Amino acid sequence: QRCAAFQSAEIGGGRRSRTAPTATRTQSTTLAESSLHAALHSTLSATADVEESTGTAATSSELPPVLQDIVDERREFEINLGRAMDTLRKDYPHLLYRAPEFSIYHDDINVVDPSGVQLTGLNSYKQSFRFAQSIVGLFYDKDKSFIKHRMVYDWARGSIRMSWNAVIVPKVVGNRRNALYLDGVSMYKLDTESGKIIEHKIENVILNNTPLNPPYPTQMLLASALLGTDRRVPAGVGAGAWGAVLEQQ
Repeated sequence: QRCAAFQSAEIGGGRRSRTAPTATRTQSTTLAESSLHAALHSTLSATADVEESTGTAATSSELPPVLQDIVDERREFEINLGRAMDTLRKDYPHLLYRAPEFSIYHDDINVVDPSGVQLTGLNSYKQSFRFAQSIVGLFYDKDKSFIKHRMVYDWARGSIRMSWNAVIVPKVVGNRRNALYLDGVSMYKLDTESGKIIEHKIENVILNNTPLNPPYPTQMLLASALLGTDRRVPAGVGAGAWGAVLEQQ
């Protein structure tokens, strides 16, 4: 009987010893699953908080309608300003013999000098270029003539500032000694609504080291320098031929 009891106790103890690890593993698995669920819940909660805060930040970053209109207008103005400056930069080297891109100019453009308005309207503006370029084509060597320029944006005046230097060489006895040297400054102001150049102001015009006093002749820019304030005959051009040009004005 004692042997049977001992065997029974041994068998029972063996069973207990075999089932104990199983229970421990089950408990560990339950704890791990609980921890995983808790971690997932914490992660989802944090994600929701981030999304909510992001949405709040996006909402708070929106501007009032009035300020948004100002921002949009400023952005549109900067785009038009960049386009105008790019076009002027491309046009200036060829102004002596090629028409500029007139799409950047307002229909009601004014050309002014320190004395006041001298020319009004896009058609008159185009005509002045045609007149100047026809003179260059008749009497001057466009292959030897050239224009150099330097462009900046004048934030104080809100204008594009173009400093230009033209060297215009006659066809007859054409060399640098009897060429026309024309220097000046052009200020271009943009219309805020259309984004086009509404004003072209000419300043500090110097012909062969001689300052020209305003009002500058209304033929503008190159034509004004070629004609001169005292209507002298340009170097290398016959007096008879130049007189014929003046009669056409």
